[in-house]
Amino acid sequence: MDNLRKTLGCLLLFLFAAVTSTYAQVAKQYSGTVMDADSNEPIIGVNVTLKDAQTGTVTDISGKFSISAPVGSTLSFSYIGYVTKEVKLGTNTSLKITMQEDQNQLGEVVVIGYGVVKKSDITGAVASVSSKQFKDQPVKRVEDILQGRTAGVAVTSVNGLPGGTVKVRVRGTTSLNTSNDPLYVIDGIMSGGLDVNPADIQSIEVLKDASATAIYGSRGANGVVLVTTKKGVEGKVQIYADVAIGVSNILKKYDLLNAYEYATALKEYNGISFADDEMEAYKNGSKGIDWQNLMLQTGISQDYKLGISGGTAKNKYLISANVLNMTAMTITTKYQRAQLRINLDNELTKWLTLSTKINASRTHSHNGGIDIMNFLNYSPTMEMKDPVTGVYNMDPYNSVNGNPYGARVANYGDSYVYALNTNMDLTFKIMKGLTLSVQGAANYSHVPSYSFTSSLAKPGQISGMENASRMNLFWQNTNNVTYNTSFGDHHLTATAVFEASGAEGRNLKLTGSDLANEFVGYWNAKNAKTRDGENGYSAEAIVSGLGRIMYNYKGKYMLTGTFRVDGSSKFQKKNKWGYFPSAAVAWDVAKENFMSKQNIVQQLKLRASFGVVGNQSIGAYTTLGMLAPTNYDGYGSDAIHTGYWTGNLATPDVTWESTYQYNIGLDASVLDGRLSFTAEWFRKDTKDLLLRKPAPQYNGGGSFWVNQGEVRNSGVEFTITATPLTDKDIFGWETSLNASYLKNKIIDLAGSDFIVGENYTSIGGGPIQIKKVGYPIGSFYLYEWANFNDQGANLYKHQSNGSLTTNPGADDLVTKGQAEPNWTFGWNNTFTWKNWTLNLFINAALGQDRLNVSRYAMGAMTGVYRFISLSDAYYKSWDKVANKADAVYASHKNSDNRNYPDSDFWLEDASFVKLKNISLTYNIPKKITKVADIQLSVSAQNLFTLTKYTGMDPEVYSESDYGFNGVDMGSYPVPRTFTFGMKLNF
Repeated sequence: MDNLRKTLGCLLLFLFAAVTSTYAQVAKQYSGTVMDADSNEPIIGVNVTLKDAQTGTVTDISGKFSISAPVGSTLSFSYIGYVTKEVKLGTNTSLKITMQEDQNQLGEVVVIGYGVVKKSDITGAVASVSSKQFKDQPVKRVEDILQGRTAGVAVTSVNGLPGGTVKVRVRGTTSLNTSNDPLYVIDGIMSGGLDVNPADIQSIEVLKDASATAIYGSRGANGVVLVTTKKGVEGKVQIYADVAIGVSNILKKYDLLNAYEYATALKEYNGISFADDEMEAYKNGSKGIDWQNLMLQTGISQDYKLGISGGTAKNKYLISANVLNMTAMTITTKYQRAQLRINLDNELTKWLTLSTKINASRTHSHNGGIDIMNFLNYSPTMEMKDPVTGVYNMDPYNSVNGNPYGARVANYGDSYVYALNTNMDLTFKIMKGLTLSVQGAANYSHVPSYSFTSSLAKPGQISGMENASRMNLFWQNTNNVTYNTSFGDHHLTATAVFEASGAEGRNLKLTGSDLANEFVGYWNAKNAKTRDGENGYSAEAIVSGLGRIMYNYKGKYMLTGTFRVDGSSKFQKKNKWGYFPSAAVAWDVAKENFMSKQNIVQQLKLRASFGVVGNQSIGAYTTLGMLAPTNYDGYGSDAIHTGYWTGNLATPDVTWESTYQYNIGLDASVLDGRLSFTAEWFRKDTKDLLLRKPAPQYNGGGSFWVNQGEVRNSGVEFTITATPLTDKDIFGWETSLNASYLKNKIIDLAGSDFIVGENYTSIGGGPIQIKKVGYPIGSFYLYEWANFNDQGANLYKHQSNGSLTTNPGADDLVTKGQAEPNWTFGWNNTFTWKNWTLNLFINAALGQDRLNVSRYAMGAMTGVYRFISLSDAYYKSWDKVANKADAVYASHKNSDNRNYPDSDFWLEDASFVKLKNISLTYNIPKKITKVADIQLSVSAQNLFTLTKYTGMDPEVYSESDYGFNGVDMGSYPVPRTFTFGMKLNF
């Protein structure tokens, strides 16, 4: 009987085990919805993965998912900003999952140089921008993401051309003669720019103080911008498509004289008369040229993005493509960009992973540059071109420059950039906490450009062509050993890196003039009667070693120490090496025992740091003594000979420019992260400036490098991020406000009181800008205007005795104004209600000035612009107003009157507030469309600007050979754009 019981018991146990095993292996189809625990709203894009398996999916726009999984297995639900949740599956196949938002985000991992760190453990000044902050805005370039979203980072559109220049400054301008651009690092590799599809970006971190930037040593003086691209996601294949169509136009035009008014003014001032029938035609609009309408148009942009990602737990991939096609708001200008990215992450073994990133791009710019100031000054009463020869006419009354329309339609130019960036990273897990990363990268670019000048562009124009090519190769090898360990309440991360990088450039240019025929444009140099060519080569390299220790005790006491050594090929002998240390400490008061009984403050961290970073942004070989070729005649004969004289003066003692940085910060987070606040004070003292000093003419002239001079930047920054309303209220509202105050001052100029540049002679001006001790970089050097005399002539102030004169001298120039703003602001707001999302982004700059040389050229009748074209310069001149006290412009009849572009009469307050973006999106779930989750959007960029500035755009200024900053010489404005978009997630 006992044996029977045992036998039956074993049989029952066997059956139970068999049934249980079978039960566990039966696969069922589970479906459900993932909801926000607080708002009860669906969460889109949650990763739903089967634990310890290679299958998964994501939630759709309604938060729904469906997945096949064995009974008894575990599903993992993860999403950025939410606490990961695991659910064990039973017989119930209909699931309702709630996820709790991780509002304080203090555990979020932030990328820093050569590593990552929890946001709560940061000791330096690091600002982070996630894709969430710009995903609903039609961003076309990475610089637009930084503008107004990061305290201490000033982003200025130097011009509004498609693909135009953007200036980025992190905590001010530190150098006078070398680059002030930050270092850009994309996925750990240093880059010369931000050639990244915005849709590929996971996050952007900006390293601002020396504690954060000293890890990059000689290249960190101007701040560091780290870009991390997205990776493939484990689970079901994700496919997205994004289409955005934009319509652009100019926000503000100048009020110019029309053809009839211009003809009337010509007769009044210059005695030039037109026939009665011509005047009538000008008056009724049947004749005459509206140059602004002729040269400006409605721009169209088409932005297409496509991406696919997915993979298993061990192998993930992301493939994306972007095509951008833009027609500018100036005629004949076009810009195209195409990009392809492949990101692969592979776990080769349990101890070795491989990350591969490949980015290829092509850009094409057609007729990129345009002289706006010239067409603003061209006469509306002229004939466009000679009806017999077809040559475009010169302006007989005003501008002495070539016909601006002829320059656009008869001439043309094309420039291209072909780039291939490759990056591979092998990470070895040597032992617990110890990893070795071996990273290698090569960035190649080919930059060809072509231009053609037609003999029809203007009378006497000699036809010509130019072909130029530049090839660049940058390589980098980074070997990173990191040890990460915890023992008790102590946490230690130690990093040691050996790095080598180099760059090589080749350039070639061929020019030709007096073409036999113009049919082939810039092709076939044999067409040219006269030909010339040149080429060049350069190479440079840096070898570096660095170490960093980050220590954390109980999450409340933090210490970071960094030391980097760089050796640069640009400097000679013992001066090749630069040494860059930094240290930072932090104390989170909220973690102290005396704060444990309160639940309002989650973080109250005090930070302080000091460090030294460098700048070596000078050209290769510029510290070497070199000869330069020159031509001279044969002393009485027609023969031309080539000789050599001093090119570069040898400067073997020149070394690194060093910036000493001090930073004090406060980070606070309250109400479970619904309100966070950051405040910073900083000071940057840049010493041993890499400064160009003039050489005396008896020694060959020119200039040479010295380590002399000092510049100081100091200021404060504030950032407030809040969630005043969540979706469980009537609607959701997230807001972020940042503000930065910056004071820039020149402390020393190698013993000189000031430095001025060349005179702006083409329009009768002096040096216009000055570098002077005690004043900011970008100061203006101007005469002080003091109203009009009784005959309507401009009066200027004598600085020696305060008297007034119509004819000031060089001693009467004063330093005033500044090109860079004191304060910059950014305010980003996102409102959500059901399937609707509204975004408002406002950007502002206060305390900046612009010298409006465009207004001078249109209203002064001086230099290359011989007559007035601005309406106010005519109707509000001394000659036209009845009450002379109402006169705004001087008399154009008084021969004693003098107009100077370097007069503060033309200096204007260019402070502004811009509505940079307003967008409205609506989400349509897949359950309705049956195809994909669809997001429809309509948005406007640069919708309006509040400013006192009379020019086209207070933000932009002109690039010129004179190197001016803050001078408007027909600056290309940032257009107003209306964008219509559609995103599909399949």
